[in-house]
Amino acid sequence: MKNNVSNARILTLLFIIFIVFITFSSFIYIDTVARSALKESTRERLVGSASIIATQLNGDDINQIHPGDESTQTFVYLRDSLNAIHQSDPSIKYLYTMRQNGSVVEFIVDADYGIRPDGAPIGMVYPDPPAALLNGFSQPTAVTEFYTDEWGTLLSGFAPIHDSRGQVVGIVGVDMESRDVLRRMEYVSTIFYVLLIIILAILVTGAIIFDIRRTRVETMMNLANRKLNLLNSIIRHDVLNTLTSLIGYEEMTEEIATDPDVRKNLAIISAQTEKLTKQIAFTRDYQNLGMSMPEWQNVDDVVRKAASEMDMTSVFFTTAFSNLKIYADPLLERVFYTLLRNSLEHGKTISWIRGYYRISNSSLILVFEDNGIGIPEKEKTAIFNRKYYKSTGLGLFLVQEILSMTNISIKEAGIPGEGARFEISVPTDVYRLK
Repeated sequence: MKNNVSNARILTLLFIIFIVFITFSSFIYIDTVARSALKESTRERLVGSASIIATQLNGDDINQIHPGDESTQTFVYLRDSLNAIHQSDPSIKYLYTMRQNGSVVEFIVDADYGIRPDGAPIGMVYPDPPAALLNGFSQPTAVTEFYTDEWGTLLSGFAPIHDSRGQVVGIVGVDMESRDVLRRMEYVSTIFYVLLIIILAILVTGAIIFDIRRTRVETMMNLANRKLNLLNSIIRHDVLNTLTSLIGYEEMTEEIATDPDVRKNLAIISAQTEKLTKQIAFTRDYQNLGMSMPEWQNVDDVVRKAASEMDMTSVFFTTAFSNLKIYADPLLERVFYTLLRNSLEHGKTISWIRGYYRISNSSLILVFEDNGIGIPEKEKTAIFNRKYYKSTGLGLFLVQEILSMTNISIKEAGIPGEGARFEISVPTDVYRLK
């Protein structure tokens, strides 16, 4: 009982670990995608802002501004227009215009010039411009990653400015500080991880509650089964003691009985008590079926152990199960014991028994055969029923039940008059050859 509960607890723990792993993996993936999507939407927003601002600026005025024009009415008007846009959107860190002058890029109108100390004057060269900035002279674009210059670590969008003739005379640059973008990313991540903790708490709590309830029910069932098995064992012990006493009196009566009819009845009583003894032994084996977990078993070892429990001197017995293991109920030995006993008891003309295996399609066929009288065709299926055939009919029924615990099947495929041949079909996942 303790082993079953312990195994169930291990499975529950593995399930919880699996849930945690899958949930964390999912949320890491979702968080990565969300961060990427947020950055992409920020880039699109910067490109959109730059494009809109570019259409609001007079390209002809931009084209007329040169170094030293910082006090002109045109420059001040453009600077104040950009500053007003800048002040209306707190997420914008810097707003400016630039142009190409030969092989360099220089500032034209900076919204911060004369307002903040880091404002760039007309003609100030911008060193090592990113590729996205240069591309901005031909189409609206944005940098793909944060970059760092003397103004900080930024994410920027650019759009071309056109004059009245449609010629590109400069670009609008819109900068957003990295920490603002990262703050948004952290906010999204925080939401995701709070949800992660809540979901994990719900799932783990549910798994623990389920395990507690399952363990409680399993413990009660195991306790009930233990009591029932104990009662069955006591009753079986008492019945066997009574049968032993009955057999003793039957044998003593048989020794002194002379009347043929009495001796005949005594023989019937003896046969019935023997049958009853076998039935009681069957209840013991059947009661133990499934009580323990299946395990990998060396077939050759199990068969030889089964053969050692009976007299095999009258037959030539060979096996070819080297390195074969099958995953089966611990009562597997009872399977081979029953097959060997049936051959010895019912083969009549039997002189040899052999066991071997062959691979067939997706399964392994384990064969037990002899050269006895065989089994009539009409009884090949019926012999596995609980109440059929010679003796009690319980042996082969139990064999079938034991094998079925791990989806192994058995059939009789011998030729009547030439011998019995039991074929045990073992699925691929429950046998090993090593």
